[in-house]
Amino acid sequence: MKYKIKQSGKTQKIINFHISKELISGELEKIYREVSKTASLEGFRKGKAPVELIKKRYKKEAREEVIRNLLTDSFRKAISESDIDMLGMPEISDMDFDEEKGMLYKATVNIKPQVKLKGYKGLSLKKGEGEVKESDVDREMDRLKEINAKFQTKEGIAKTGDYIICNIDCIVEDRPVEKKENAWLYVGEESFIPGKELEGLKVGDKKDIDKDLPKDYSKKEIAGKKAKFRISVLEIKEKNLPELNDEFAHTAGNFKTVAELREAVRENIKSRNKMQERQDLENQALKLLDKIASFDVPQFMVDRHMETLVNNAKERLKLQKLSEDQIKSMESDLKVRLKDEAVREVRAFFILDEIANSENITVDEKEIDVTFDVMASSSGRMVGEIRKYYNENKLIENLREDIRQKKVIDFLIKNANISG
Repeated sequence: MKYKIKQSGKTQKIINFHISKELISGELEKIYREVSKTASLEGFRKGKAPVELIKKRYKKEAREEVIRNLLTDSFRKAISESDIDMLGMPEISDMDFDEEKGMLYKATVNIKPQVKLKGYKGLSLKKGEGEVKESDVDREMDRLKEINAKFQTKEGIAKTGDYIICNIDCIVEDRPVEKKENAWLYVGEESFIPGKELEGLKVGDKKDIDKDLPKDYSKKEIAGKKAKFRISVLEIKEKNLPELNDEFAHTAGNFKTVAELREAVRENIKSRNKMQERQDLENQALKLLDKIASFDVPQFMVDRHMETLVNNAKERLKLQKLSEDQIKSMESDLKVRLKDEAVREVRAFFILDEIANSENITVDEKEIDVTFDVMASSSGRMVGEIRKYYNENKLIENLREDIRQKKVIDFLIKNANISG
């Protein structure tokens, strides 16, 4: 067997193979001998058929198996001898098989980029203000009151701050394009949907309201056009916020007093701030490393990651009740918007991998077990159930890589110069 390797760009290699007719002949003979032991041909007992008849009867099958075996063996040997750090599966092409001339084929392989990275220790990072202010607690308390607000039906006219329950017909260019029943609209808010124009309406009223739809409206065919909203008022609701007292503290979180509730809110904000601070430091570190790291990112990995990001975005849009047609119409825009993110995240993967290798940062089985324990504790599921899911879906190595990357980020932050 002979092979030659040549560079194809900075993230690919092409390996041209030539396998001699002697190797092919030897492999064929081996296969025919194995087949002859168990083959049943008419007129002959099992395993007693002449080799020439075996060759004639099983020529196609033997040829296919020889190609598979020689391709696998030759490729593995070339990768091992050449110490190629391959990514993904090879692309096999230009296959030419001839028992007399030998076998030729070409393998195109994506290779791991050589990341040139210096100065990842001592990064200059800035820590945000993590102090919890009374105004922060006040805002969170107001939010809790909003969550626990009660809506009561009211008589008379709708005023700013009320909600009306109504049927809505949206008409564009004299054509009905959307209809909603029992929709809630906030009275008094300026938007592309009716809001402030609802003031003064009462139950039973009908009103046509003209609005300009935004240019980025989800339905592209009517985006930016003038719409007529035909409103039929069914009910008016008045929002009543609860009083901030001990009874509210018990309802909002089973606390005895407002003071206890405020303290719990303060600790929750502090915990959120700490998580946000860690995320901010991580983002700063990755941004700095991306500037100083020199390498070409494999395009196939960018494309693959882009597909994942787009699919995730489409799933989020489904949760927002957008139709399949609406989501499909947004796909090209999603790809444009997510392109830079895909490149950035793939680059971050290789940068963190390089640092992990340089600093010998690894993940042992105990760390996997601890992660499963945390997952079980936070989800209320059994550890065995979670482990089974990860094993059955072959996600253990993905989890290991996630933990490894987190350890690298911890290492970078620990060795950074942090101000603020």
